[in-house]
Amino acid sequence: MNDAPLIVVYEDRQSAVPGVELLVRSLALHSPSLSIAVYSPLGEMAALANEITQLNWVPTHDLVGKGWNAKPTILMRGLKDSEQVLWLDSDVIMIGDITPLLARYPSGSLVVGQEFRDRALLRSKIRAEGFGFALARDIPYAVNSGSILADRSHYSLLEEWAALLHRPDYMAAQALPVEQRPPAFVGDQDALWALLVSARFIDIPMDYFRVGRDMILHCGANGYHVTNRIGHIFSCTAVFVHMLGRYKPWSFGKDISARHDRNAYINQICFELSPYFEGAQPFRSYLGEPDWLRRRTMSARLMHRLFFGHRALQGLMPALAGLVTELFGRSRTG
Repeated sequence: MNDAPLIVVYEDRQSAVPGVELLVRSLALHSPSLSIAVYSPLGEMAALANEITQLNWVPTHDLVGKGWNAKPTILMRGLKDSEQVLWLDSDVIMIGDITPLLARYPSGSLVVGQEFRDRALLRSKIRAEGFGFALARDIPYAVNSGSILADRSHYSLLEEWAALLHRPDYMAAQALPVEQRPPAFVGDQDALWALLVSARFIDIPMDYFRVGRDMILHCGANGYHVTNRIGHIFSCTAVFVHMLGRYKPWSFGKDISARHDRNAYINQICFELSPYFEGAQPFRSYLGEPDWLRRRTMSARLMHRLFFGHRALQGLMPALAGLVTELFGRSRTG
């Protein structure tokens, strides 16, 4: 059995096929020794698997419509074939070799994505108590389930996670708009977070893929935070980008007018200046040269030229504007 983790991905949305292809192709380019399993009902994955030798398509029809709630099930299925698995969301792209990063974590550690920069204690308590658990340990950061490294010692945790995602109160919350859901029931990562701070799983060692050091979280103007950008002026050790949020790269297939949808237009500028956009450029021809992989907005073209295409600096001005807006909002409500 291969000692390297098996990469597992699940996707059943036709609209997200470009994201899966970019993830898989970027893995094949940067980490060619890693095996990938894409669980999906979509026939497009068969053609991709025929082209990329390290990719195995697993036709999967029993999870259609479960969205992010499929994660623990997919992780458990991957663990039947591999001692260790790495889940990646379909809006992740590699910008470097992830193999040395994965080798850094000791056996038995559950590794999750770091959710931005905020401390987690109060929010941990909310998640634990929302699911009926007492808070048993403090973890330093919020949990992001877009990237999860797990091994067979975590199987009982994954089983319990899957069970929580089938609880009637959680499932009822999923039928509500996201902004109306209780904080503990917003999505799958809140349930995993609750378990990790509960007494039952307090002995599981956990670690993070750290924002800035290991990965770049990108969401709107300042998702790739000003402080991380400044830290990346001379060097960047991050090996993957997670494109969080409502707007996905393939959302920008049509030109967006600033007059008709200012928020979407700003997000398009931010995407065209993002490290995800840069990381996707080698694969444009494979995707048929889509419009959304061309830099179309005048603002993005100008800032790209002004900062000589520097990955961290070309988006610094929108990030600074986002930071000022955030701080101003806090001062008005504080």
